[in-house]
Amino acid sequence: MRIVARSLALPALLVLLIGAGTAAAQEQRPLPIAAADLRGFYAGLGQDPVTAASLDVTPDDLPARGLGGVVGVHLYPLRGRTMALGIGGEALIARGRRQAKDATTDQPIGEPIEQRLISISPQVSLNFGHREGWSYLSAGMGRVSFETFRGALPPFEKPPTKSTINMGGGARWFLNAHMAFAFDVRFYLTRPEAETDLFPGRQRSRLMILSAGLAFK
Repeated sequence: MRIVARSLALPALLVLLIGAGTAAAQEQRPLPIAAADLRGFYAGLGQDPVTAASLDVTPDDLPARGLGGVVGVHLYPLRGRTMALGIGGEALIARGRRQAKDATTDQPIGEPIEQRLISISPQVSLNFGHREGWSYLSAGMGRVSFETFRGALPPFEKPPTKSTINMGGGARWFLNAHMAFAFDVRFYLTRPEAETDLFPGRQRSRLMILSAGLAFK
């Protein structure tokens, strides 16, 4: 059921965003030249069985969700009355931590396990709407590190990074002349990693990040 819901999420999002942008474009004032976003999220990071096996734990021992944030800047060099082409970039960071507890005393036992996701990605966007509010579809590719480790401290070396595709969409509704409510739904298509002496292996996955916050123009 979860797989079906995820497979339908992106098509439904596309229909919603295009429809909302078209309706909002009645004022036909062009988008501003630039916008910046600051969003937060609490999203699923997955419980990879390959990673769990590398760490000699079960998938349930891995932190399933993580708290994170996104900051982005986007420029709109080509603007019409109802549509605009945008270029920009976003940086994302997320962290999840889990530690087993004693069933009797509820005290932590064993080593904590932490997952960290870091992404920096340029993006291209197609925007629908006007200056006071618009929706968008966007995609990009950038370096992503997805690190999982046991213990209080990460390995002394930097985790490996791989070029990773992301795609999604969202909207910005301005509350006044400069500040808006913003939301974004984005899929990160992470690539598999081979196990090394310092870092566990990882299988290919698709992470869905739903974030919300503020936008500024």
